[in-house]
Amino acid sequence: MFGVKNSLSNLTRIKGVSTTTATLSNIILKRNMASLPGLFKSLVYSTHNIDDCASVLSLQNYKPIQEIENSIVLRMLAFPINPSDVNQLQGVYPSLPNKSLNYQTLEPAAIAGNEGVYEVIHVPNRFQNLKKGDWVIPTMANTGTWTNFQVFNDESQLIKVNGLDLFTAATIGVNGVTAYQLVNDFVDWKRNENNWIVQNAGNSTVSKMVSQIAKVNNVKTLNIVRDRKTPEEFNKLAAMLENTFGATKVISESQNNDKDFNKQELPQILGKHARIRLALNSVGGKSSSSIARKLEKDGLMLTYGGMSKQPVTLPTSLLIFKNITSAGYWVTELNKKNPQRKVDTVHDLLNLYEAGEFVSPKEDIETLSWDIEKFSDDDVLKLVQGGINSTNGKKKVVVLKWD
Repeated sequence: MFGVKNSLSNLTRIKGVSTTTATLSNIILKRNMASLPGLFKSLVYSTHNIDDCASVLSLQNYKPIQEIENSIVLRMLAFPINPSDVNQLQGVYPSLPNKSLNYQTLEPAAIAGNEGVYEVIHVPNRFQNLKKGDWVIPTMANTGTWTNFQVFNDESQLIKVNGLDLFTAATIGVNGVTAYQLVNDFVDWKRNENNWIVQNAGNSTVSKMVSQIAKVNNVKTLNIVRDRKTPEEFNKLAAMLENTFGATKVISESQNNDKDFNKQELPQILGKHARIRLALNSVGGKSSSSIARKLEKDGLMLTYGGMSKQPVTLPTSLLIFKNITSAGYWVTELNKKNPQRKVDTVHDLLNLYEAGEFVSPKEDIETLSWDIEKFSDDDVLKLVQGGINSTNGKKKVVVLKWD
């Protein structure tokens, strides 16, 4: 208000003109509008291609159909290239965004991407829970995050994530929420028990997050990773997972599948009265069968991925004599059914981060920099297409350089 009064005082002295508060408000509104983007740049697609999904992308410049002065306007800070994003471009993902002509394309199109962190750059007065400068992520999937700007007209579609580092904020909505819900939403853990989670793909980002979240709940984790070329390489990986990300014990897939190891050595690792109540599978094939065998009676295996592209098969004896339950977990569908659960999950993760219980995934990420001022449209398109086609194993996150 101090700034408004000063502006009013200065304006009333210009050439002896008397300026009312209403006139001043209009002037300030016009100044704010001048700072809002006139054109948006978004990576869009109209068709699908399972063999070369990057080829369906184009960078479209367009004027948004919304009245942006009356909308929440966001600028993108960083967005990841997730497997589900790639599957959508391929046309094989069960959840696809609606295509439209809103982006001034010849054919109906959708903006790619489901996750990312934005900065609020404009908020109309009718919205009370957001302010300029807030960092936010979308509550739901299929909102289109591979863009420089985005517009929303409902605060409930956004979750504030102030206080997170850039890479945690950009990936918390999928990997973070997945890990937290896998640990907390399916088993009622007793803190005074020797409880364990067994999980394959133990070096993945989700598995690392699971280990940290489980540790907070006094639950131990047995992380299974692929065999390495040398014992030294394996020991280095195991030490990193145990010392940095809170895994209780790391074993190899060979050990996971070895009957003698599971009978003789594993009980020594687990300790007395161990209860492996939950198995988390994102590999499939033989690996999933082996982690299921480690479950106690009435245990649960949740499958949330299939990296091996092999089916999940369970021995009949596990179903009959141990009453094992095998179920699927799909973060997109669960949060669609209960959006508030995602909001609550993100808030809980923020608390863990602030308490120092959560390590940023930045070391697992390869940054792809989009220079807003210098990059041509072709540069941006090639940057993202290169990230999609990369095979080096690291998660790609596109970071927009605004300054």
